[in-house]
Amino acid sequence: MPQVSDILIPLATSLLIGALIGLEREKDKQSSKGVSPVGIRTDILVGLFGAISAFLGMNFNPWVFIICFLSLIGLILASHIYLSSKFGRIGVTTEISTLIVFLLGAMAMAGYSQIAVITGIITTFVLSIRKALHAAVQKIHYFELYDTIKFAIIAFIILPILPNHDFDKEIFGFFMPNMQYAGNAGGIDVLNPYKIWFIVVLISAISFIGYMLVKYVGKNKGIAFSGLLGGLYSSTATSITLAQKSKEMPNTRLPFLAGITLACGISFIRTFIEIRAINEKLFFQTLFPIFLMFAYMMIVGLILMFKSKNEKIDNRTNFETPFTLKKALELGAYIIVAMILAKIALTLSGVNLYMLISGIMAFFAIDDPIIISTATSAGTLIEYGQAKDLILVVTFLNMAQKVGTVYLFGNRKLVKHMAMIFGGLFLVTLAGIIYF
Repeated sequence: MPQVSDILIPLATSLLIGALIGLEREKDKQSSKGVSPVGIRTDILVGLFGAISAFLGMNFNPWVFIICFLSLIGLILASHIYLSSKFGRIGVTTEISTLIVFLLGAMAMAGYSQIAVITGIITTFVLSIRKALHAAVQKIHYFELYDTIKFAIIAFIILPILPNHDFDKEIFGFFMPNMQYAGNAGGIDVLNPYKIWFIVVLISAISFIGYMLVKYVGKNKGIAFSGLLGGLYSSTATSITLAQKSKEMPNTRLPFLAGITLACGISFIRTFIEIRAINEKLFFQTLFPIFLMFAYMMIVGLILMFKSKNEKIDNRTNFETPFTLKKALELGAYIIVAMILAKIALTLSGVNLYMLISGIMAFFAIDDPIIISTATSAGTLIEYGQAKDLILVVTFLNMAQKVGTVYLFGNRKLVKHMAMIFGGLFLVTLAGIIYF
C-alpha cells in the first residue's frame, strides 16, 4: 500500500498545476469577455480528476483511467459543439489546455511531478503570450517561413541520416596515393559528412538567431544596437549595411562607429562556440586571449554607443534571409575545401603555407572555415600553440578588413577612427600571441 504522503503530494501538485493554467484561462476569459467553458475552478478539478484517475488505474484497473479520460473528451466535445452552435465560438485552445491539465495531473500521480510542473509552467507561458505570438507571425514573411522549414529539414532530417564515418583514407588514397599521410596515417580525419554538416547547421543556427534578433528586436532600436545584434548574424554583412547607411548620413559618425565595432565584438561569440564544439583543449587555450579581444571591442563599442545620440536606423534597411539551401551548401563547400587544404598544406608543406592561405582567406571574410579547419587540425597536424596564434591572427585580419569595407562602401570620414580602433585591437591580439 502506498504511503499517505505518496498520494497527497501528487494531489497537491495536480491542484497547483490546474490552478496555474486555470488562472491564465480565467484572466483571458475576463479580459476578452469571451465564452469559455473552463476557468480556474474547472481546471483545478480537472487536474485532481487526472490524478485520481491515474491512482485508480494504477492500483485497481487500467481501464478506469482510460474510461475517465474518454469521458472528459466526451464532455469537452459536447461543450464545444454547444458553444459553437449557440454563440458561434471558434478555436479549441481552452479545450486542448484542459486535456493537458488532466494528463499533467495523471503524470504527477504516476511519479513524474517535476516534469508535470515544468510542462505546466511552459503551457501557461505559451497560453499567456497569445497576442505576442500572433503579432510575431504577422511580421514573418512567406520566404522567411519557407527558409526556416528548409533549415529544419537540414538540421533534423538530413543531419541524423548522414554517415558518421571518415572517408579520408578512401578519397585521399585514391586521388593522392603517394601522399605520405593519406587517410588515417595523416593523424587527422577531415572528410566526415556528419561532422561537416553539423558545423554547417551550427553556424546557420547562430546566423538565424542573429537575423531574428536584429529584425524583430533591434531594427528600430538605433544604429549601434542594430550593429550589436547583427554581429551574431554576420559581422561582415552588418558592417557593409552600416557602412552604406553612413554614406547617406555623412554628418553622423559615432553611431556607425559603435555599430560596426559592436558587430565585430559580438561576433566573437561565434568563434567561442565553433572552437568549443570541435576542440575542447584548444578552446581553453584560446579562451583568455580571444576574450581579451572580445572585451576590448565590446568596451570600445559600448563607450561609442553611450556617447552617440542613438539615431534611428531607416526601416528600409534589411539583412538577407536567415537561411537558404544555397548558402548552406556554399558554407559546406568552403569548410571542405579549407579542411582539405589544411591537411595537404600541413602534411606536405608545413605550417607556414597553411598560415599564408589562412591569412588570405580571412582577409576576404572567409574566416569560419579557417577557424574550423585549424581547430580540427590542432593537436595532430599543428601544435596547439600554433593553432592558437593562427586563430588570433585570422580573427584579427577578418576584423581589420572592416576598415576597407568602410573605405569602399561607406563614409570615408570614418576610416581614420576605424583604423585607430583596429590598431588597438592589433595590440591586444599581439599581447595574446606573446603572453598567452
